[in-house]
Amino acid sequence: MKALEMMWGMRVSRIKSVCVTSVMTVMLGSAAVGQETPAGFSGSWAMRLDNHIFLVVTLESVPGNAGHFTGTLSRPQHFTTSGVAFSAIKGPTEQEAIVRSSVSGNCVSFTTQSPKDKSDETDFQLCQTDSGRGTLKINVPGIEAWPVSKEKAPVTVWTEWEAGRSYLPDEGYASNPEMEKIFVEDQRVRQTDKIDWTVVEKSDATRRVATLKLLNEGELHTGEDFQWAAFVFQHGDTSDDYLLAHTLATVAVAKGQSSAMWISAATLDRYLQSIHQPQIFGTQFYTKPNEPTTQEPYNRGLVSDALRRQLGVPGQAAQEQQRKQDDAERMKP
Repeated sequence: MKALEMMWGMRVSRIKSVCVTSVMTVMLGSAAVGQETPAGFSGSWAMRLDNHIFLVVTLESVPGNAGHFTGTLSRPQHFTTSGVAFSAIKGPTEQEAIVRSSVSGNCVSFTTQSPKDKSDETDFQLCQTDSGRGTLKINVPGIEAWPVSKEKAPVTVWTEWEAGRSYLPDEGYASNPEMEKIFVEDQRVRQTDKIDWTVVEKSDATRRVATLKLLNEGELHTGEDFQWAAFVFQHGDTSDDYLLAHTLATVAVAKGQSSAMWISAATLDRYLQSIHQPQIFGTQFYTKPNEPTTQEPYNRGLVSDALRRQLGVPGQAAQEQQRKQDDAERMKP
């Protein structure tokens, strides 16, 4: 899907065959579980990208007119989005006034007006999904919901966006403690000189089931969560396990977890070898009784050492030193 270019005041974009004109419908959230009173919408609602505030909706209830609000929507003048990632964020912060509003159940619908052109209006809907949380969704096919949160104090839009960088929305969650426990146990059973692999493989399978449950229930949110999950599935026993591990590592990196770059490379190597293709980074070492440690099959010419370094993978000379050291350790009495 092509990036959606958003410029309030001059919106020009195309998603496949869908044109986005100067008036776009934006929906904050879907139906919520609990019932929220109109007064509960009052305050500032923010959308964050990489812990920086990208958009702020400020609502003020109209005295004597229940369910109606005044307020503003503030955001950068320009950005592009694929529907998930945001980039090319620049320009001054622009602010639009809320000119109409109404409440229905857990949602408040409102319309903002461009300060440059009063005929340029945008419709929004703010819905609360749980206490202090909601989602932001542009009503365009292929664009997914974005999370927002209610702030305890007034906030402003961040202006120091990095040129050439893509940002992902923050969901506002801490790392999952259950996922952390699964990862810690995954590592603990391997930190011993004498490993009973029959026992470990059974416990690995149990950890994969528990991790998949968390993943499918939407309980993984942070880069740490996805990195931990990638390690768990790297210790799987099928090609699909390794491919899922690589996908999880990719998500972790996308969420800013730079330490997940190595596991991203390692899981791709493991997947390739599981489908009888040579690894390309050289992260996988194999041993057999009375045979030297090997990395084969290994396509050494596809990826340069300079590229390996970008992913935290040692160069081929360092890998060879590691291979020889492994053999030396194995030959010790």
